[in-house]
Formats: sequence, C-alpha cells, structure tokens
Amino acid sequence: MGGDSPPPRHQKQPPTPAPTHLTLQPPLSRRGKGPGLVLVLDHYAAVERSETVIDVPPVQKWAEEGFAVVQLLVPGKVKDGGEFPLGRAVEVLRGCAGCEFGEGVGLISYLSRIPYYIEEAALQTPNILALISYGGKIFTTLTEPNTTLPPQLIHVAGPAPPSPRRESSSLVRGSPTRSAPTSIIKTYRYADAKKDSGWVLPSDEDYHKRSASLAHTRSLTFLKPLLGGPFFDLEAVWEEHTRYEFGEKDVEKTMSTMVDEPYVNHIPTMTGGIGKDRLTDFYTRHFIFSNPPDTHLTLISRTIGIDRVIDEFIFSLTHTKHVPWLLPGIPPTGKPLAIPFTSIVAMRGDRLCHEHISWDHATALKQCGLLPEYVPFPYEVEGVARPEGKRFEVSLPVVGVEGGRKLVDEGCEESNKLVVDAQLRVVDDL
Repeated sequence: MGGDSPPPRHQKQPPTPAPTHLTLQPPLSRRGKGPGLVLVLDHYAAVERSETVIDVPPVQKWAEEGFAVVQLLVPGKVKDGGEFPLGRAVEVLRGCAGCEFGEGVGLISYLSRIPYYIEEAALQTPNILALISYGGKIFTTLTEPNTTLPPQLIHVAGPAPPSPRRESSSLVRGSPTRSAPTSIIKTYRYADAKKDSGWVLPSDEDYHKRSASLAHTRSLTFLKPLLGGPFFDLEAVWEEHTRYEFGEKDVEKTMSTMVDEPYVNHIPTMTGGIGKDRLTDFYTRHFIFSNPPDTHLTLISRTIGIDRVIDEFIFSLTHTKHVPWLLPGIPPTGKPLAIPFTSIVAMRGDRLCHEHISWDHATALKQCGLLPEYVPFPYEVEGVARPEGKRFEVSLPVVGVEGGRKLVDEGCEESNKLVVDAQLRVVDDL
C-alpha cells in the first residue's frame, strides 16, 4: 500500500434505490468488493445522518466495512415485491458488481418486534448464511427446515429481567409451538441500552454509543467467518497511516487512510478532532508539523482484533519545540522524553475509523522537570488535622523515564519502589 500518490478516499457512490423501499449501496472500501448484507429496518426508523453524532447510519457503516449492502424497509409495498421482499433484495445483491455473492449473504435485523413472516422468510431462504438481530429476539420458525438453519447473533438491550417461571405457550390455540432453531445462537446483553428502542441507530433519540460500538465489533466477529470476509491487513493500514503522519508528514495522504468522518482523541489532553474537516485542521496546525525532528516510536507490543489494532509503545522526543497536542501551552524545555503510550485504533474496512491515544501524562511532566517532589495535602490524616501553622505534604507517586524502561524490560527496575518510599511530612505553612 502507499506509493507516491495517496490512496483514494471514498468513491462517492450514492445509495441506489432499487426500488422505493430497497436501497443498494456498493462497498465503500478501497477494495471495492465484498460479501453481501441485507439490513432490515422499520420504514419509520431513524436511518438519516445524525447532525450531532459522528457515527454514520447502518447502510454507510456496513458499506465502509467492505460489504455490499441492501437496506430493506418493512413493511414493503406491493410494487417492491410485497411486505418483506427478501428474495428481491437477495437478487439485487446477486446482480451487484461489488458483491462477492458466493453461497449467499448475511441478514441484520434492526426490528424490536419481528413479524412471523419475516422470521419464516429469513430462516427458510437458503441464501441467508448468518442472522443478526439488534432487537433482542431469536428468530424462530413453525416450518421444519430442509437444511441447517443459519447461525444467529442476538443483541439484547435493557437490564436482565427477574428469573421467569418456566412455561411454554403457542401462538394460537391448537397451533404448533414455535421453536428456536437448533443452529448456533449467541447472545449478548447491553444493560444500559433502552429496550425496544433504536439504540444502535445514531439518529435515534435512544442511541447508546458505547453499547452500539461493542455490538458492532461483536457483529463483525460473528459475520466475517460465516461470509468469508471481508478481511483486510489492518496492520498494514495502520503502518501506512503512521508513515504518512511521521515519515512523509503529509496531511492529505494521512486523511486518505481514514473513513469519511473519522475522529482522533488524545485522552490526557483532550486534543484531536471530530470529523474530516476538524481533524484535517488539527493534523495541519497542531500535530503533523509540530513534532520535533528526533521524534520516534518504539513498538513494545501489538494486538490485532477483528476491527482494531492496539499498540503499546514508547514515544520519544527531545522537547525542543512546542508540542501542542502533547504538552499544550508548555514552552520547549530541551529535555529528552520517553513516554509510555497506548493506542487503540479502530478500523472500518480498510480505513481508520478512530484513534483513542493514552499516555502517562504525569511522567511527561516529571521528565520535563515541571512536577515538584512534594505537594500540599489539604486533608486530615487518619482523623488528625494538621497542627497550627503547619501543613501536610505528600511525595507524588510519579515515576520518570524509568517507567518506560520497565515497560520495555520488566526486570530492569525494582517493583513497588513508590510504595516503600512513599512519604508524608509536616512542614511549616509558609
């Protein structure tokens, strides 16, 4: 990946109506091809772009993940193929140039209540290879299947109810009991999300970002092995991004490795940017050209998940210039710094989605020579107030460059030294 020219940003392929209640969105990954997904939503669901939340609607999110997507609003219309034209949606995907159809597609339901005809169609359509429900309900069937039923992943919103009495019931007196399929069923609960709501839809008033993010990663982990991908070399994408940031110092190329609306959050200083425009401005004015020339990263460990790369590393530099994202407002001290960092980089398809970057800010300040050894302690100690004219002081439990050395080699520095050397003293309150 790479080269002299930046990789292309999203090929702006607007969703294609096919027809009114069916919307086709080809993959928005750089690869431009991937397995197919059918998204099922109520016709009144909040599927538009949010004006206040950076997260994008489902059809765009799954297309950015590299899937060819058909969004199906239900109930459908007669001209679209009926109340639930699943067969039509499957055929639209089969005919999409960007869809690697293979043996079939996945289906994701955002319905909190699933009508029986949707359950039956989803379970009896042989081209449905995997089912995900964000509505908390297992797909069940009255019909004896001819083939193995697709695996299911169920996301359940709301706190767990009290243990119910064991009972069985049927839909209609004298009718067969609806039973869950014998295929693989995996369930996750999100206690803080609102039950029977649009908790995963960014434009919905009940959107719950933390739960939605966890559920999305779990959905990817479930789907990709069943649909044969799409799989990307996430480590290569991340290394490409950092090469443009720290090596070539090229803002345009850096942004080209990210989704349409990314964000970066440096946790200790709350620096970064939310959205393409603000992040581009941040990279230009406060990050890419602000690092001293000897800045370098020493990788300690790397963990690669289904949609993220997690690094431990030492961020080293000589503080010869103002570094606004790291030490905002602090003039150059000339000190060499070696700071333990952790980066959690989320990917969406073959592009970066967001970065959560954390570091030991106390050691950064200590290595700059800006932290005192002792600070006032304005509270009682074991129920005893400070003597008249005196004050308590405590030694700050902060380490310097030795903290980074111990991250690299756990045996090179003594453990628990701060515990043994911690001091409380009484001094004149001058």
